[in-house]
Amino acid sequence: MITNGAVVLDGGSKDIDFGGLHPHEVMTKAKVLTEMHHPAVIAAVVRVRKTGILERLAQWRLDDGMDNSVGGRPILVHDLAILTGLMILAGEKKPLLITELRELFQHRLGAESRTLLELPAPATTFAGHLAEEKRWYNNTYNAFHRIVECMNPYPYDMRFAKTHVAIKHIVDNHDTERASFFKARLDEFTERFLLMSFNEQPRRLRRVDDKMSLSIDQTFIASPTTKVYSRKTLDAQAAEEAIINDQAKLTPGAVDLSNGFYVKSGGIRGDDRPGSVIPFDAKNANRKTSSVVYQRGYALTIAVRVDHEKPGSERFPHLAVAATLAIPNVGASEEAIKVLTSAIKTGLKPGLADTDKEYFANAIHERLHTPAVALGYVPSTDYRKDREYREAASGGALYVNDGLFCPATPEPMLTATPDYLNNRIDKETFRARINARLPYRLIQKEKPDARGKVPMMCPALGASPTVVCPIREMMKTAAKKSRPEIEHDDIPAELDRICKQHSVSFEHAEIQKRAQGLVYGTEKWETFHQYARNGIESLNAQIKTGGTSDIQTASRRRTRGIAAASIFSAFLLVQHNLTRIASFLKKEFEEHAQILVRQTVPALRSRDAHWTNAYTATTPNVVIPIVLPLSEPPLRT
Repeated sequence: MITNGAVVLDGGSKDIDFGGLHPHEVMTKAKVLTEMHHPAVIAAVVRVRKTGILERLAQWRLDDGMDNSVGGRPILVHDLAILTGLMILAGEKKPLLITELRELFQHRLGAESRTLLELPAPATTFAGHLAEEKRWYNNTYNAFHRIVECMNPYPYDMRFAKTHVAIKHIVDNHDTERASFFKARLDEFTERFLLMSFNEQPRRLRRVDDKMSLSIDQTFIASPTTKVYSRKTLDAQAAEEAIINDQAKLTPGAVDLSNGFYVKSGGIRGDDRPGSVIPFDAKNANRKTSSVVYQRGYALTIAVRVDHEKPGSERFPHLAVAATLAIPNVGASEEAIKVLTSAIKTGLKPGLADTDKEYFANAIHERLHTPAVALGYVPSTDYRKDREYREAASGGALYVNDGLFCPATPEPMLTATPDYLNNRIDKETFRARINARLPYRLIQKEKPDARGKVPMMCPALGASPTVVCPIREMMKTAAKKSRPEIEHDDIPAELDRICKQHSVSFEHAEIQKRAQGLVYGTEKWETFHQYARNGIESLNAQIKTGGTSDIQTASRRRTRGIAAASIFSAFLLVQHNLTRIASFLKKEFEEHAQILVRQTVPALRSRDAHWTNAYTATTPNVVIPIVLPLSEPPLRT
């Protein structure tokens, strides 16, 4: 019974005076809770069902032997309600917290929405509201973690800090095969939601181009817990703790073992093979501790769609089409291949794959280049200044940057890239040398054969030679035009097969390892690369702190573990995509409306419609009657 701010609890005689606060404000801690518009709930439900993830969750539980039909208390909050609730909270730009979900389910849904999500009506009386609030929280918490359990690569208790002895036991008994299997489920979860958001575009935007070109980058996602264990010191710390019998004397260790050190600045980011026992921090052991800035959390790899045909144009919104969350410094190449594979599910053909210096310019070919090319992508990358990118090829040819070149190519042209990256030449000189080097590329004679061999010939041979060489005779049918002439001093002292034979066979796979979709250093390459990097960096800035999603701030998603972080990242990226699509369509609509306004004949002002205006040279478009007096006016005296 509520009367003038006084509430009787359970029919008792003791009244509690809340002063000027209403009991409902006390229940919600003075938080203004607005009821969700039912059409918005319907839209979120439809999008969740489009992903097909509900059926996959049910199948995963069956595969894992998790049968809910064997008895027990019936489930109050189902998967559909949890996923719909997260979609709604992400759309409202609210923190993805269990308490926010609980408030949504308990206070903010109408009767129709509850029926749609199969949620019961909450108790509305103030008496016993604490128990009701706890009941909704526990059921929401359990429902969310039932989803997490289906995809969690690290299934251990994350509620409390662990001793180093316990951490060592978990690490030593970690099932890497199971972890990879469940990590694949996490990736599928993210893939399904991002694919759904991609398909929310009109078909005309999805199919502007039949190829999918991507810009890939890794960004930092903070962990709710900041303590990280080190494999380098774990054994020693566990041994020290093992001889201490007093639990109170032990120092609490890490809570979440799936996060790691992410180099923010001053150090080298790692790309260790998955399952590698080499500690990442050994790579920075020779650096001053004060010069390396670390962050603790996860690494989110994102692929954004970019326009390779018309860089800088706005033919479609730049959406995150694929993403995956992993431990920093482990498997960066493999994570990139995952997003490249996921992007193919859009139904578009693979195009260019643009990255920064941490990927194609740094990775082992077998881990990144070869599988990326096998998927159909063509790399596009900048180069690192600490490498020459110059190797000897079979037959006497040279691999330089992204192509095969004649061994008589002038030395300044061969060293143009490291000279420019190390500030030994300016950009204008670099561009001139890159363009002057193009004629010295070997000419592909035929397509690769069944054995993967491709014949290449000297650039001074064939029907369309690009250079003139003193040891090669040009065909008489070759076009008469100016060509660079090879100097005698640049010709090798000992001629190899490329200088003596008509053609030399090369491994096509070896050429593809180094190839780029656009010739490195040219104006066309630079235009696309800068545009692609701006596309991914713009997305990173918008989803991080201060952006539309605030994906980086751990206090907005306090549930621990990489599985929960991956789920939250998926919803925030989906909402970012929906926001970009809506902004793109709104801009199109506004431009169309402005065209219609310009096509509409403006209404005449009153003075122009009724009077002649000598200044503007306009006459009225209506006939104004002229009234003549019947008699002459009287004379003025």
